[in-house]
Parts: sequence; structure tokens; C-alpha cells
Amino acid sequence: MTKNEEIIKVLRMLAQGLNIRDIVQKFPAYDHEKIVHLLHELVEELQPKKKQMVLSGHYTANIDGASRGNPGPGALGIVIYNDQGEIIAEHKKTLGICTNNMAEYQALLKLLDMAIELKISKILIRSDSQLLVKQMQGHYKVKDEKIKALYHKAQTLLNSFDAIEYCHIPRTENKLADQLANEALDGK
Repeated sequence: MTKNEEIIKVLRMLAQGLNIRDIVQKFPAYDHEKIVHLLHELVEELQPKKKQMVLSGHYTANIDGASRGNPGPGALGIVIYNDQGEIIAEHKKTLGICTNNMAEYQALLKLLDMAIELKISKILIRSDSQLLVKQMQGHYKVKDEKIKALYHKAQTLLNSFDAIEYCHIPRTENKLADQLANEALDGK
């Protein structure tokens, strides 16, 4: 069943007067978290897309964290572009054993360090990790204790910037950062 078919099925059940608890009892394949996640995705799809800010001196960065095994060997990949779309910096690094989410946050932290070092004050951060983007935007709570520490470290680094925006992108738009992370994992 496709994600859209799942969303339609949940919406039909809600329209029939079932609440989330009833749906979970009637259909064990749908737990509370999955139903809420599907509804959040629907809201995201229905909201009009914001135009991305374009400012002079504005930079864009694509980040990716990878973990083979989750947890397993992890790595990160980062690409920073200037306001003309030219690559000004790339970075890849192995991380040791970590989860995918930890690798995504490590990529964000390394990017913020790099941006501070490059004296970048305005940046659009693009990631294919919906969890990371939603947490950094304040839409999702950070529940995992290990991720909380990384999240708070990132929040502290944000004080060094004039403007930061986060954008969730499909994996197909994050190929170079993903390639760098995989090259690091492959020892290239």
C-alpha cells in the first residue's frame, strides 16, 4: 500500500467517527505514532510551499548522515554553495558506530562549525532527514536523550548566525552530500 493510500485509509476511518485509539485497536498495523506521522505528512503536502529566501551573501548547504546497520558504522557528507550556486566547500568524515539520526545531527553540527569558520552568517540548510528538519524547526519534539544533547549543541551554535532556514528535500536532491557520506564509509 502506498503512503497516499495509507493516508486516505486513515482519513476515511477518522471521517467514520473513529478516533486514533479506535483505529489502533481495530487495525493493529497502525500504531498511534504511525497515524500521527501520516497525518503530519498530509498536512505538509497540503500546505503551500514557502519561497526560499534569497539574500545577498546567502549560502546553501546540503547535509547527509549515514549509518550502515542503524546503529552501525556512520559517516557524514556536507556541501556548501555560495549565492551563485557554486560549491565553496565539501566535507566527508567517518563517525564510528552511531544511528542514522545521530549521523544526521553530526552532519548539522559539522556544517555549523564550518559555516562559522567561513564567516557565513546566512544559510539555508537542506537535508533529506525530515526528523532533523522538523526538530530544528520546532515542529517535532526531541525525545531521544542522545539526540537531545546534539540538538542543544546545535541550538547553541545558532547564536553565531543572522539567519538560518531549514528545508527538507527528497533524497534525489541530496545526491552529492549522500555520495560524500558513502565515500567516507567506503574509505575513499
